[in-house]
Amino acid sequence: MKTSIPFYHKVTGIKSDCGNPLDISLSSKDLNWEGILLERGTSPHFYPKDVVTPNFYFAIEMENTYSWRALKDGEQINISTEPGDIWINPPNTPFTHNIDVPCNFLILNISEKVMLDNFDGHLPEKLEFLNNYSIQDKTLENLIHLLFIEMESRGQNGKWFIDHAIKLFSNYFIRHYSNYYDLIDKVSRSSIIGPSEMDQIDEYIEENISLPIAIEDLANVLNVSKFHFLNEFKKYKGITPYQYILNRRIDRAKDMLRNPENKITTIAFELGFSDSSHFSRTFKKVVGLSPKSFREDY
Repeated sequence: MKTSIPFYHKVTGIKSDCGNPLDISLSSKDLNWEGILLERGTSPHFYPKDVVTPNFYFAIEMENTYSWRALKDGEQINISTEPGDIWINPPNTPFTHNIDVPCNFLILNISEKVMLDNFDGHLPEKLEFLNNYSIQDKTLENLIHLLFIEMESRGQNGKWFIDHAIKLFSNYFIRHYSNYYDLIDKVSRSSIIGPSEMDQIDEYIEENISLPIAIEDLANVLNVSKFHFLNEFKKYKGITPYQYILNRRIDRAKDMLRNPENKITTIAFELGFSDSSHFSRTFKKVVGLSPKSFREDY
């Protein structure tokens, strides 16, 4: 089955064929979820170029770990994706990707009207939404999976279930992935991160390096919104918080590997990786050597 998600060229407005490789195994298209489209599928590759969708676009990788490239702020960036990572793209925000590997995805499209109409609070003017890759957010992931389960059951719980699920989704997403709180507070956040703030962040990462570290945790350290933390951190450090945390873990791993008494499984556990295989894959992707080879070379 072909995708029903609308892709358009940003400049010409002509419908794009970039979605043709997407092979959809399950879709909510026939469930009459107004303004909502959920699709489960696979793709051997994905090459959108300066493409937009008119809706909020959320894509979760379900099974694979891989690296790919995207155009962001006029520059090509390298992105590493793990199962559960979410790509968020607001309406009419152009994207260009080069994914040369198989994907196993779950894509949620929500119209702007449905998203905004389901928000309980007052929506201020000049609302902006985050556009980012490889977001790790269990709440957002679980809400999307909740919709997926309902799609698998072919909407057995009825309209009330979808209405409540989307209301939850809308309120969580707008409060965490827009500048909503900053507009409400009318506080300028143009320079929220400096050397002293980085010291606080580094201290938190150091104390919690063996645990999962969420963006909310780091934003709470500075008492700012997740939206501005993600934006300002990238401006200050040149990389995303996810990449920064990973680099800190890899640097610590190098130090630990230099001591032959430290077992690789122990290092993986102490640095917050799910298992030694996950640690080894990630280490090799970043360093270019497996942990064992790095230790032998050292």
